[in-house]
Amino acid sequence: MGMRPPAGIDDICTNFESATIGGVLSRTRKALASLAVVGMMGAVGGWATWSAFSATTASSNNSFAAGTVQVADNSLGSFMYQVSNAKPGDSVTKCIKVTYSGTLDAAVKLYVSAVGSVGQYIDMTITPGSGSPTFPGCTGFTPDSGGAIYTGTLKSFADTYNSYANGFVDNPGTTATKWVANDSVVYQITLTLQDNNNANGGSSALTTGSHSFTWEARNV
Repeated sequence: MGMRPPAGIDDICTNFESATIGGVLSRTRKALASLAVVGMMGAVGGWATWSAFSATTASSNNSFAAGTVQVADNSLGSFMYQVSNAKPGDSVTKCIKVTYSGTLDAAVKLYVSAVGSVGQYIDMTITPGSGSPTFPGCTGFTPDSGGAIYTGTLKSFADTYNSYANGFVDNPGTTATKWVANDSVVYQITLTLQDNNNANGGSSALTTGSHSFTWEARNV
């Protein structure tokens, strides 16, 4: 006669197997349920992201540009005069037209580079005016009603007004306080050698050397 397991052993095994299988299934169900919840939350989050209300406003076509300062004359960089072998009383008169074309209002100053010793014996007169004379001539020049703006010697002018910082200030016409776009002034410059024997260099002629008249504009 074969031996039978003790009473209750089959029941214990059956219960153990059921519990084990049930536990695994229970955990599996919980895991699947958790995944389902996460999926639903993701779906809800995605739906919320794409269906949110939205509005915009904008300021378009913005830009920022600098203004300009531009001054020129009709000499095209050439000299107004080149005088040699002058005698007392000899004189030269030349005209140059200065035009401002910048977009910014400006102050324009005139200054002259250094001149040699004979410059102290050369009288100079500067008269502003209008017209369109062909450089360096003065045909068609009309002086302003205020007359000359400088009367003195060439050397005195160059010593006093030799940079923008201490330049000679002149504005268009008789009432303007600055230069604006398309303003222009014609300057008539007359130089005369004095009747002064100190201008006689004897064996070596006295000279001014090369020098420049410069009009410089800076915005105000």
